[in-house]
Amino acid sequence: MIGERRGVIRRRAASLLSPLSIPAFRRLWSADIISLLGDWVGRLALTVLVYERTQSSAWAAAVTAVSLAGFVGIGQVLATLADRFGRITVMVVSDVLRAALFAAMLISMPVGALLVLAFLAGLATPPFEAARAAAMPDLVPENRYGNALALAGISVQTSLVVGTALGGVLLAVFDARAVLLLNSISFLVSAIIVFGLRRTAAGRPAAERVSVGGSLRQGGSALFHDRMVRRALSIVCVAGAAGTVVEALIVPYALSNDLSPHLLGLLAALVPVGTLFGTALVATGVRSDSSLLRNAARCCVAAAGVAAPLFWLGAGGPLAFAAFLVTGGIFAVSIPSNTVIGLRLERDCRASAMGIAVGLLMGSQALGAALGGLSASVVGESETMAGALGLATIFGLWALITTPSDAKHLVRRRPKAAAPSRVIDLSALDEVAAAAPGPSVMASTR
Repeated sequence: MIGERRGVIRRRAASLLSPLSIPAFRRLWSADIISLLGDWVGRLALTVLVYERTQSSAWAAAVTAVSLAGFVGIGQVLATLADRFGRITVMVVSDVLRAALFAAMLISMPVGALLVLAFLAGLATPPFEAARAAAMPDLVPENRYGNALALAGISVQTSLVVGTALGGVLLAVFDARAVLLLNSISFLVSAIIVFGLRRTAAGRPAAERVSVGGSLRQGGSALFHDRMVRRALSIVCVAGAAGTVVEALIVPYALSNDLSPHLLGLLAALVPVGTLFGTALVATGVRSDSSLLRNAARCCVAAAGVAAPLFWLGAGGPLAFAAFLVTGGIFAVSIPSNTVIGLRLERDCRASAMGIAVGLLMGSQALGAALGGLSASVVGESETMAGALGLATIFGLWALITTPSDAKHLVRRRPKAAAPSRVIDLSALDEVAAAAPGPSVMASTR
């Protein structure tokens, strides 16, 4: 029995790592890891720099707010650039812009100007993520696409934990400005790696350039007129909103249940760790879109259904750790869901559609955090967290029972080779994040 379990674990690990045997994916994945680590380190360093200058928690919190503000609204417009001008071009330009903006923060300037630079750097992230997400289906064979998404999702969660820890270590050794410089360099390294993908199949822009409004209409139509894609997006948004309620209330829950303040960091880290476990366990190797959607629904039911009663009972001690760990698994629904989305979207509007999807995910998570905070102030943290997860459980059961079926599985069309008389390869690149939102489509944004 033990030998069989070890064999299953080995096979699962081998399948998760199998996309790394593809040179193009390996290059894209390594560039993303470098930029993700640099981004988390840089954001922490900028927060420290702003707090040292102002001694204000509000100003320090504003760093995160302005960094993420571009994902909603403007981000969807900028994401269309990846369809119009090519994935590689957009990713390289985004990385170079972020490198320049973080390098500019080394110059002495008012705090307000630093936040403006952080906002502008944040605006370069949505087109980068949309291009990365849209490129992966062109770089990875369909039978490995789910594993590539899972590996990317695991990488995002690991980068979150490692990047924050690495930032703390670097700030203990260097000052905040030196760490910002390292972040700037990380974006340049990422740009150089991505540039090497300019000759891949993912390097071409859309066959026909349309206006920004046209790109957004095409992306929205691709998301909402396909019932399988629509269901996958709804699962990701509902699960993400419920999980974010729990994340937003970690501190008040811990304090109201007599957990030591020294354990807050550990409790917060358990959520992404739970996501790592969930991502590694959820099945993505099935051929049917319906099966993938059922796996996503089962993941939602399992994680939310187990954690909800623990929070309702005000679990403390080891049970509290278990509750937060299990809750993290709810974010793993993005892997099978994003597999459906990524493979069914048409190539020419894929980046625009994914930009809209990320905006919806970020919006649902922001709404979940806001409503969760209001509810907790009225009925209490335990009841709010249990209620949010309970609703997610009910939704997951409904999604499992009513999974749509589609006899026509849309297989993406591979680009045709150019005729020898006009070989013009405007290379670009694609990959799906959180992933994430963040990600996966959502992997990097969760």
